[in-house]
Amino acid sequence: SWLVSPLFDLLFVANVLWWPLAVVLSMQGTPSVIGPLTLFQIYFLSTPHRWITLVMVFFDTERFWKEPARFGGIGLSLIAGSLGLVWLACLSPQVTNSLMFLMMVDYAWNAWHFAAQHAGIARIYGRFTRPDMPENHVVFERTALRLLVLWAFFRQAITVSRQNDVFPGLQGLLPELHWLDPVIVVPALIVIARECRDFQMVSRGRLAYLISVISLYMGQLLAIRMGDQVLMQSLFLGTAVFHSTEYLAVVNWSVQKRTTGIWKYQLSRTGLGLVVFMVVLGVTNLAINSASAYAWALITLMVSFLHYAYDGMIWKSKPRTMAKSSL
Repeated sequence: SWLVSPLFDLLFVANVLWWPLAVVLSMQGTPSVIGPLTLFQIYFLSTPHRWITLVMVFFDTERFWKEPARFGGIGLSLIAGSLGLVWLACLSPQVTNSLMFLMMVDYAWNAWHFAAQHAGIARIYGRFTRPDMPENHVVFERTALRLLVLWAFFRQAITVSRQNDVFPGLQGLLPELHWLDPVIVVPALIVIARECRDFQMVSRGRLAYLISVISLYMGQLLAIRMGDQVLMQSLFLGTAVFHSTEYLAVVNWSVQKRTTGIWKYQLSRTGLGLVVFMVVLGVTNLAINSASAYAWALITLMVSFLHYAYDGMIWKSKPRTMAKSSL
């Protein structure tokens, strides 16, 4: 039923407590709450969850050292491309921030990354608890989850651009976007309905995860339709907390039985090792940001691109036919 245990999965994978708590605390609106909460989310959750992908690639002999040209080439290409976008922004007189192009790419790639991760974790549960699921149901579920997340990010971007009078030509699309919201939500609801219809005790963790993630993004779309800025911002923070927490939890689960590279040390495979990593990365990035906010932002964006790219490589599963033939 569970990757690790009921309590661990519910708290750190399905996030049934943390993202709702982040939303409730953020909606209080008091600086004494929002300040520390945002600091914790940025430096001690989101930043470590990006950097730990680099650890999984470069400090594991089963990965980087088996394909150094592939991993190294992609890394160098992304860094060079990032610096090229900064240089291009500096040459553009209309651009006031040299990181603007990087941030635009990051938002779009990050949206896809969120969508792929949520669908991927649902599939991890499915392999354990629903191995008999028809292939067309697998494809439908993956598409429904990705579509819901991508649509929420797109709606958020359109709403923010409208508030800041950016891309005014897009404002005419708002009536059509409101009409499309239910169309996007229905497939996700069908996924939950199917899971409830075919429910077995072994799939409790999977059902909890699906309900939690779909509720979060449906709530985000509802807040956008209502025009509630505070709720929108609070739910956006909730998505960041959800995404980072579930990723760190799944990484911790996935390395518990590994013994290659850095994972040969017991501490690196435990929750304590993960906590130490989060604290060290958080403090280090706080120090870098204090010294130079620009340098920290540039480094973080480039690490984010590496995180997105390497994630798509190290977590990609084999097709069912290939997996069966390799057994």
